[in-house]
Amino acid sequence: MSDKGRSMEPPAAGRSKKQSQSDAKGNRRRPVMGRTLAQAEEVEVKEKINLVRLRYEGAPKDGQDDPHKVLISKVHKAAQLQLTDDRLSVTGYKGFRTARGSHGTHEGALYCEVRVTRMGVSGHCRLGWCTRKAELQAPVGYDTFGFSYRDVDGSKVSNGLREAYGQSFREGDVVGMYIFLPKGGRTLEPQQNEYTKYKGKWMRIEDPEPNPEPLPGSVIAFTVNGQYQGVAFRDFNEGTYYPAVSIYTMPEQTEGATVTLNFGPKFSYAPPQPEGCLPAIPVCDLAAPLSSTLAVEVLQDAGTLGSESQGAGLQAPGPSDDLMMEQSAVLQDADNKDTTGALTVGEPDGVSESTLPDCNIVYEAAVEGEAGVVSP
Repeated sequence: MSDKGRSMEPPAAGRSKKQSQSDAKGNRRRPVMGRTLAQAEEVEVKEKINLVRLRYEGAPKDGQDDPHKVLISKVHKAAQLQLTDDRLSVTGYKGFRTARGSHGTHEGALYCEVRVTRMGVSGHCRLGWCTRKAELQAPVGYDTFGFSYRDVDGSKVSNGLREAYGQSFREGDVVGMYIFLPKGGRTLEPQQNEYTKYKGKWMRIEDPEPNPEPLPGSVIAFTVNGQYQGVAFRDFNEGTYYPAVSIYTMPEQTEGATVTLNFGPKFSYAPPQPEGCLPAIPVCDLAAPLSSTLAVEVLQDAGTLGSESQGAGLQAPGPSDDLMMEQSAVLQDADNKDTTGALTVGEPDGVSESTLPDCNIVYEAAVEGEAGVVSP
């Protein structure tokens, strides 16, 4: 039969010309509820995954921060920023970028310090606190999820708005950062990411998140070389807040700008305590406690590293047997206690500042000695 004798009907509404054509075997696609099989399969996938909850993010990210050590996060930082081996200093080039600490809290009082190590000719920085929703390819305070203190004129910044606040600071200065979050606020942390592959791309399944509410009594304050600058922000939104630093240089500056974070427990200056707020604990106290077995292994490794370092002419003494037995006993006692729950101000029962932090100090000293890094 010639083409002239055929009925030249247009494809049915909602069906493309390609979908209306025959399959590889010459059979016409069988409609299902007014759709082709291909369309029906796609609808089934949509109903199963719910595409409204998907967001393209490339492949799932590898690597997580160690819950037992408070450092600059290797995950939650702009990719352009460079971390030192000890992950306490960060360097940035060409434009504002942000890095966050690995640990944060939704309630309690925290304090840490930031030393402005090097700025160069055109370098600048903004220091403060933010949640995980804050933009990393912009300075802290660019959006409503961050609050910062600006070096240039001492202004404070949030939601992109600058206001007069305190004195300016520069290279060599130490800026203290204090935050107080009263009880009652929600964490608002994103849940564990779930990924699925759709049409050849990795998609993150998103769950709807509640809108943050203002947290009455919340406070952020700063110091410069121990001088209290007053309260910068009050009654901001609830959420889990992390120490954050942002670094900037002009494109023509070849050397980067660098800042160094001190999460404690020893600080250059005493933490402030704004009126009506709790005394701060060092951010390093947010680290998850080591189990007794892991602690002994860490201390043994530290002793080995210390011996090797001394043999190489580096000063990194290993722990004594008495210290190892003492730390093991302390951590075994801590294992028998409930370590879950909200952050509390003060020392856990049975664990004093003169015992438990020494374990971390010995281990870090040995590792730094091996690498030839001198502690600040």
